[in-house]
Amino acid sequence: MVSSTFKNTKTVAAIRSLIYTGIGGLKEGLLGIDYIVNPNAEAARYIFNTIEQGVYSNVLGFSNTKLLLYNFYVEPFSPYIGTSVMDMRKKMKADFVIAAIKRGSKALVPSGNTTIEPKDTLSIVADSEEVTDILKTVGKLQKKPSKIVLVGASKITRALLNRMTVAMRSKVTVVDQDEATCNAFSERFPEVLVIKADITDEDIMQEEQLGSYDLLIALTDNDELNIITASYAKRIGISRSMALIKQNNNYTRLASYLDIDVVIPITDTTIESLLRYLRGTNVKSLHSLHNGQLEIFEFSINGTCSVCGKKLSELNMKKKAIIAGLTGKNGKSTIPTGNSTLHEGDTVIVAAMRESTEFIQKLFG
Repeated sequence: MVSSTFKNTKTVAAIRSLIYTGIGGLKEGLLGIDYIVNPNAEAARYIFNTIEQGVYSNVLGFSNTKLLLYNFYVEPFSPYIGTSVMDMRKKMKADFVIAAIKRGSKALVPSGNTTIEPKDTLSIVADSEEVTDILKTVGKLQKKPSKIVLVGASKITRALLNRMTVAMRSKVTVVDQDEATCNAFSERFPEVLVIKADITDEDIMQEEQLGSYDLLIALTDNDELNIITASYAKRIGISRSMALIKQNNNYTRLASYLDIDVVIPITDTTIESLLRYLRGTNVKSLHSLHNGQLEIFEFSINGTCSVCGKKLSELNMKKKAIIAGLTGKNGKSTIPTGNSTLHEGDTVIVAAMRESTEFIQKLFG
């Protein structure tokens, strides 16, 4: 193994088959491997979390906090245009932090005096209830889906169903054209309705009354089929749709034009898992935004951390990052102020430009 030959080398392995990793994952350290990531399991985790958060295409969650990050696009007619970040918080009457702004092709970490411009994308961190209030103001409030149809009985489909409770699975339908695969899924998940059918058959949606479902997720191994199926689902009355992308990430850009709510790029979900490991053991979750220009860290504060015991106003961030959220070890999440003190066991959400990640890791590591 590499780790035995090169003593100071970290070894990372991507293993696709759950036969080798199991549902809980293969333990690190086996065969000298320091970290193991399963792309199918990571995609399933991403999909499950997206369902739990209501299938918003641009809401991201974290591991140890109920705070959410919501990417809010500023329409040209928005009443917030010309408003400073500080004044926007007052106008919206919600407790949140604008952690980052994407302006054109560039991302930036704003100050309170940064002015909102048309077509900005604002990365807002807020409590889940506050996010709901924010979404109400832009008319995009959605309920968590109940009836779900999964197209394609793939490995990711199996991993996703394993994450669900029996009650949740009882409202799920799986559609696949392979008879043996359908039989295997029926035996493994008896509470799931499994339909053997070709989803490209134009009559199948009507015959099985799939238009009455809240959510369709296309999870076949064919990117083009997933995109077409997810787009067509919206046209027959399914409220929301998601499409898995395994090969061609260019399809991600097309999704919004095809009325697809969420695209699941398996490459991105795997990379985020790897980055979380490479950034350090105290990084509980990590999101890469705006083509990798910005990273959103979820740090766990330990007793030896240089920021432990300090107020936020005492930290010299050198305008390279912003602390957007704080969760105490009691589980209470808040939007921090300059008077907030960081304690051992706390979790913080930090937004930083990619070139500043080394500085931020040393500060919170």
